[in-house]
Amino acid sequence: MDKLNKRQIIILAVAALFALYAAYEFLIARPSAKKIKAEANPVQVESFVSTLSSDLMKYKVAGVDAYIVKKAETDWNRSPFWEKISYREFTGNKAGGGVAAKIIYSGYVDTGSKKMAIINGLEYEAGESLDVDDFVLKSVTPSRILVVNPKTGSELYFPIQE
Repeated sequence: MDKLNKRQIIILAVAALFALYAAYEFLIARPSAKKIKAEANPVQVESFVSTLSSDLMKYKVAGVDAYIVKKAETDWNRSPFWEKISYREFTGNKAGGGVAAKIIYSGYVDTGSKKMAIINGLEYEAGESLDVDDFVLKSVTPSRILVVNPKTGSELYFPIQE
């Protein structure tokens, strides 16, 4: 074997130190630590358990916290995730009559080539007809939309509702 250079000698020395430390840890330090743990004082264990149980009783859940936990554990009667038909029924029934109450502009999507509006939970492009009273979406901007009634020619603006 050729003569070792300085770098190789340092690496071998560090490896030898790690081997000596591992031998010390496994043969001397761990067996003595196990003996110390086996000699634990039963009085200290009993005092720890009594202190822990008294602390747990002191911070007992009551009042509003118990109500919240009870409500969180109950099953839901219906799903919070609506289908398109259910959402349309909800917006139609909740509306007080006019078209303004039936159209909710809630989002804007710009993909570069397309500008889309989220109206009543559905996505529409300019020129598409809406499901509300045969209206047509004329233009889409981030702040508002323009909706046209093709029968009467009336135009309505709706601001975004965030």
